[in-house]
Amino acid sequence: MSNPFTLRVIPPGSPFCNRTRELEELSSHVRNKANVVLFSPRRYGKTSLVKRLQTDLERDGFFTIYGDFFMVTSVNDVAERIAKSVYTVLHQRESLLEKGVRYLKTFRTFRPVFKPSADGGLSITVEPVSPNLSGMDLLDKVLEELGEFIHSQSSAGTHVAFDEFQEITELKKSPVEGVLRKHIQEHQASYFFIGSRRRVLLDIFNQRARPFYQSAIMYPLSRLPHDELASFLVDQFKMGGKKCGTRIAEKISDKVFQYPYYAQVLAYNVYEVSGKTVNEGDIEEGFEKLLASERYGYEGIVQGLTGPQVALLRALATDPTSKILSTEYMTRHNLSIGGIQYARKKLEELGLIEQHRNVWRIVDPVFGTWLATY
Repeated sequence: MSNPFTLRVIPPGSPFCNRTRELEELSSHVRNKANVVLFSPRRYGKTSLVKRLQTDLERDGFFTIYGDFFMVTSVNDVAERIAKSVYTVLHQRESLLEKGVRYLKTFRTFRPVFKPSADGGLSITVEPVSPNLSGMDLLDKVLEELGEFIHSQSSAGTHVAFDEFQEITELKKSPVEGVLRKHIQEHQASYFFIGSRRRVLLDIFNQRARPFYQSAIMYPLSRLPHDELASFLVDQFKMGGKKCGTRIAEKISDKVFQYPYYAQVLAYNVYEVSGKTVNEGDIEEGFEKLLASERYGYEGIVQGLTGPQVALLRALATDPTSKILSTEYMTRHNLSIGGIQYARKKLEELGLIEQHRNVWRIVDPVFGTWLATY
């Protein structure tokens, strides 16, 4: 039988571990046309959760739009990604494309460009109709046109998700936040602002001087419940033709601290190395494979940091603390006040460390394990 665990974004129709409460609450916010900031560490399953939610909403007649701002490079790029996300949905809905004249006329700023894709289908890009417009003018117009489109869908309802929303802050000295806020507050739709760099994302919505101040519901996504995760693992191994007892499943859950992505990866590796019945040795072997596969990404993170930043990361990996500036802690880990203050700010902005219940710690616990071991 094939491995029942996936290393990719979980498709909407695939088995999904828990999140029943989250889906119900988020669905209610959408139907109330509320805006939501959905945040968690990287690879917590935010994208899978939102796509599952949007699939459910579509069954109820909603029009859903998903845009990704990861590594956005300019205001023009923001405008293009918004336009492309709408055209992509229109292209996927053949019934809407058949009525396309009415819809496509709504978007006058960008035109869709269809090209053959490697899989034999069509890929979509967009290009501005008036190439002389500035980035801010393009963004302003495409948001105005998006509002008109949303209004045309008012009987069905519209949900818009912007993933890695905090990336807009990389566009230095740009009023992009203000332009987005000006239009979004007029749109009769529910917007989800999704992100993994917690500190940066929260600043956008909690700093009084920022345009998005207190304009959305803050919704942190938690780790998976231990019991539900263990039960899910037992069922998935069974689906794959293998026996995994509850105690072993609980050890898998504990090994990755109920971290959604790592739970899938570890279970995938355990399935590959185990026989008909999963044992504790399989967990350790699977975890070694997990660390080996993640090593290159971890090394890339560390190589992009300064010496004081790496030193603080290593200290917190082995010794989380509430007294990060205490003389005892600095002496024990050969740190300085200046080095800690600079490194802490940057590492928090990057989403690598956080203060949880007054204790400074590594956000990604498996990354922390690697740091402490290698």
